[in-house]
Amino acid sequence: MKKTIIWLLVAIMVFALVGCTKTDAPTAEAPAAEGSAKNPKDMKVVALLPGTITDNGWNFICYDALKSICNEYMDGKEPEYIENIAVSDMAGYIRQYGEDGYDMVIIHGAQFEAAAVENAPLYPNTKFCLSYGFKIDGSTDQNIKAIDNLAYVGPVGMGVAIGGIMGILTETNKVVFLGGMDTPAISDITSGIVPGVKLTNPDATATTEYLGTLTDQDKAREAAKAYIDQGYDVVCASANSAQLGCLWAAEDAGVYAIGFNSDQYNIAPNAVVLSVMRNYTMIYKDVFDKLVAGTWTPGKVAYELNQGGTLVSDWHGWDEKLPKEKVDAINEFITKLFNGDYEGQY
Repeated sequence: MKKTIIWLLVAIMVFALVGCTKTDAPTAEAPAAEGSAKNPKDMKVVALLPGTITDNGWNFICYDALKSICNEYMDGKEPEYIENIAVSDMAGYIRQYGEDGYDMVIIHGAQFEAAAVENAPLYPNTKFCLSYGFKIDGSTDQNIKAIDNLAYVGPVGMGVAIGGIMGILTETNKVVFLGGMDTPAISDITSGIVPGVKLTNPDATATTEYLGTLTDQDKAREAAKAYIDQGYDVVCASANSAQLGCLWAAEDAGVYAIGFNSDQYNIAPNAVVLSVMRNYTMIYKDVFDKLVAGTWTPGKVAYELNQGGTLVSDWHGWDEKLPKEKVDAINEFITKLFNGDYEGQY
């Protein structure tokens, strides 16, 4: 009897100690209640990139977003990223960082969707963010898989903004947009070009084409030149580092260009009138904030024009070079578009 009493006392003490032990922050599988938080300094974040951060475009904006997170939340530590990842290699990197217990992994490109869908569920404690694109007609949504720790992240409506600006700029009523590859993060832009042009210039011809490359600047330059030779006088492209060739072709020919993803004025200052930019710095900061707070959500995480997901650059002096009526028309179009005044018209 005495032994029985002793063992009961030991059991009671153990349960009491367990009940008093401080619990860890909620895990990914048990979403934290609103208001609970992790210490962001202790979190591990990495960006997996298809190209180099010196492309002044798609890869740079992801690096810039990650750098902003590190500066604001992690005492300015060096951002962690991997460059030039091939589609065939992405699964290995996803598994590597999942096994290493990273809190957030940015998979920067819709071409990596299959690798993300297959491997993200293996690491439920890691949040995977696939940089994605959403067509303006909503048709891309059918591709989204219901995976608890995978978010499809990106802005919406950039193509409409680009198209509307191009429609005002053109003198020949012929504009062209060149995408690198037919992936959701590029086809979403393509889907908005023609509707955007029609909003500001119904008489203009808007052509879109895929280059078949994200890196070959010479090929992109030749493709843009071919259109310019046919009378197209406004050029824009979304093709990672290859798109720089399109901007150089425009500058060589003395026609207008629209920069994309980042402010690309310095790439071709005699051609780039404005740049329309994916605001991934704000987007991934917001995603990270929600992860820290325990309110991160999977599935479609889209940022509309009026939510700051897209930015338009400074004029860099082009507002003094262009006819005043064009500048005024572009400013008015941008204001109305971002305010939602064209809703239902594209």
